[in-house]
Amino acid sequence: MVPRRGPGWLWAGRVTFGVIVAGLVAYLVAVGVDKADKLASAISVVVALVAVAAPYLLPAAGSGGASMVEPDRVEDTGAARATGGGQANTGADVVGTDRPVQVTRSGEATADGPGSVANTGVQRRPRP
Repeated sequence: MVPRRGPGWLWAGRVTFGVIVAGLVAYLVAVGVDKADKLASAISVVVALVAVAAPYLLPAAGSGGASMVEPDRVEDTGAARATGGGQANTGADVVGTDRPVQVTRSGEATADGPGSVANTGVQRRPRP
């Protein structure tokens, strides 16, 4: 999963890309096509070797390292009460299992009556 990036980072990437392309064009014009072609071939060999070795040198996604996704957080919630078959939740009620969830200092949830449900932690529901 790709981390979230703001508009500032996107523009910085676009400007950097433009500067690199302009620099390469200037270099090509300054040294000539033959020398630039030889340099490009040498750079291509190095990049190809790095691309082949990268899967063996970098950790695999989901290999127990830190998660790239920020967890949904619930903190310092108040009290909730369910009566007459209702639901009370002071924790997190999430759909699916693909995102981490963190609940800290959840409030008190109480359920009274048949069919009432109270939750102060994480309640996960399947996707529709």
